Amino acid sequence: MTPKAIRVSVGARTLLALFVVGLLFAAASTGWDLREDLRRRAQQLDRDLHAIPLLYTAPLVQSLGQPPEAIRALLEHIVRQHGLRSIELMTRTGEQIRAEADDGGDPGPSAEFPLGASGGAVKVQAQGVSLLQTLQHDALLRSALIHLLLVLLLGLAAAVLLDRWLLRQLRRLSEEANRFEATMPPQSLSWLEPDDHGPHEVLQLERAFAHVHSTLGGELQREQTRGRQLRDEILRQHHRLAEVERSLEAKRRELAALERHDPLTGASNRREFELALRREFKRVQREQGRLALAVLDVDNLKPYNERHGRDAGDELLRRLAHLLAEQFQRDTDVVARLGGEEFVVLMPGLDVRSAQDRLETVRDALRALALPHGARPAAQRNGTHEDWVTVSIGLAAYQPGRPYLSSQALLQAADEALYLAKHTGRDRICLAP
Repeated sequence: MTPKAIRVSVGARTLLALFVVGLLFAAASTGWDLREDLRRRAQQLDRDLHAIPLLYTAPLVQSLGQPPEAIRALLEHIVRQHGLRSIELMTRTGEQIRAEADDGGDPGPSAEFPLGASGGAVKVQAQGVSLLQTLQHDALLRSALIHLLLVLLLGLAAAVLLDRWLLRQLRRLSEEANRFEATMPPQSLSWLEPDDHGPHEVLQLERAFAHVHSTLGGELQREQTRGRQLRDEILRQHHRLAEVERSLEAKRRELAALERHDPLTGASNRREFELALRREFKRVQREQGRLALAVLDVDNLKPYNERHGRDAGDELLRRLAHLLAEQFQRDTDVVARLGGEEFVVLMPGLDVRSAQDRLETVRDALRALALPHGARPAAQRNGTHEDWVTVSIGLAAYQPGRPYLSSQALLQAADEALYLAKHTGRDRICLAP
């Protein structure tokens, strides 16, 4: 019979599978029954083993005075009668007489019991209960298992043959589908042979597959066109996103700078100054070093703004911040704007005298600019007709022999010195007491 002659439905495989499952269930059921039979045989053997002393105690005691051949004959009779593996008689004098079964076998449970007042003992060992021994002694069970195995083998052979014949077309269809290239759909289906016949369901699958192949090419081309358009759009969006990311990064840097610097003058802001002050104060306390702090205030800035305008006042503050940045260029120096016209300079490592000298340089540099004030009261011109922009400075310093309890105490001391400079004529430097 050739595969072309088979005219069965694919559903036959389901029936075959059910048949095989039924055979396997029958095999499992038979195995379970066999296991139960072995368990019952073991229980029966155990009962028989414990019944032997009741049956043969008297004959064995009576045989103790007989010749060994007679005793061995009695023992062999007991072995054959009860299917034992061996029996051994031990007399009071230490003599041992043993009888064993002809076919041997695996050892099973054993028992030993005395022979009453005679002083002897008998040791009995039963045959081991195993599947092989059960089949050897039970011809009906052996025949049933052989037939069951034959049916299983025939069923599996039928499954293999039907799988090879019935599903050959499906396997060929699967192989052709695996070779299918989505971007280049085939124009013809090589598995559809004109003279090839197969199950009705398989032919339906082949026709459906052919229809899919015939319509897939145009759809794929349209999808490829849409894909190219989508890739171009994604590329454009990617460029736009990159530009937005660069803009956001610039804004982020700008915001980070604003968080640390005063937007008007570019100097550090109050938050940055307070962080630096706490850090340097802890260090100078730990190392018993020096730390100078100066608070500067532009004299009469409000009248200056009223006369020259707010923009001129802002420019004045920027020029003062630039002047301070030029004079204090060490990495450890901090120039910050506290607010309004007030600035602060943190000078780690400097004592009062060194810090005062540098601040005098700042005052001289500001006076050298000769920035006209125009609204300074005549009483504050120190007896001269000069009307320049000036600053008042309060200076405090942490140094050995003059410690402060906290950074805020140091800042407050500099503020009090600035207050003293303002009320003693301005345009001067006052030291904290």
